[in-house]
Amino acid sequence: MGNSDSKLVFKQGIFKLSEPKPIPAGDTYWTGFWKLPESAEDVFSLFSPSDIRRARDHSLHNVETLLTSLISRMIHLIRLPAFPDLDLAPAKEALNCIRVITRILPFLYEADQLESWEDKFFWQRRRRKLDDGPNSKPEVLFDGSNSDGVNEKEKVEDDEAFEYMKPLGEELIDNLVDLLFYTGFTIPRVERSKKKVTYAIWQNGVGCNASMQSSKEMENNRSEILRLLLTMSSKSLYMPARMLRE
Repeated sequence: MGNSDSKLVFKQGIFKLSEPKPIPAGDTYWTGFWKLPESAEDVFSLFSPSDIRRARDHSLHNVETLLTSLISRMIHLIRLPAFPDLDLAPAKEALNCIRVITRILPFLYEADQLESWEDKFFWQRRRRKLDDGPNSKPEVLFDGSNSDGVNEKEKVEDDEAFEYMKPLGEELIDNLVDLLFYTGFTIPRVERSKKKVTYAIWQNGVGCNASMQSSKEMENNRSEILRLLLTMSSKSLYMPARMLRE
């Protein structure tokens, strides 16, 4: 954010997140979380712990929508052929998605009452309703494992109406790993290669004699991605001690 006005707009958006009224997933409000911040410092300084805890405790439905919107936007961007083009598919927006998720997760992990919610939201298999026509809208649902009262025929017919998808957390990790090896974003462009993702070794060491060319910007991008992966794999650091003893 280049000036105080844009920072104020972002802060107002953060306050709105904790309002009890659900904000629709298609509302343009959500775009502010990836368009407005100019740096990681903006996200971590303006999105305070009290802001996150207030939204978590009073408006979890909006936090869910925020996380889903951030992950969806990041995945959409990196699948565009133009990414990381400054105008068509800005790297800044993908980074802001990563920054906000990194900022929020520790405060979800620390709330012991959200353990079952977190397991369902991030790690339960999802289903997407198949297209029924030109006017139908895609709907993603969690896969309910309780099939009591449903006969086998109904279950088969129900399964045929849906496409099964990876859990949201798995989808996020897969795309973050790809981003670590994304040409023009975290690794230099490879001549005579049309691949966007190349699993190349960054530094020389065992099995590799030469280091890959890099830049300060690419190294910073790697650090931001690794920070989120580290946060996701360090849940126990944020959990209350009593939960670890159980």
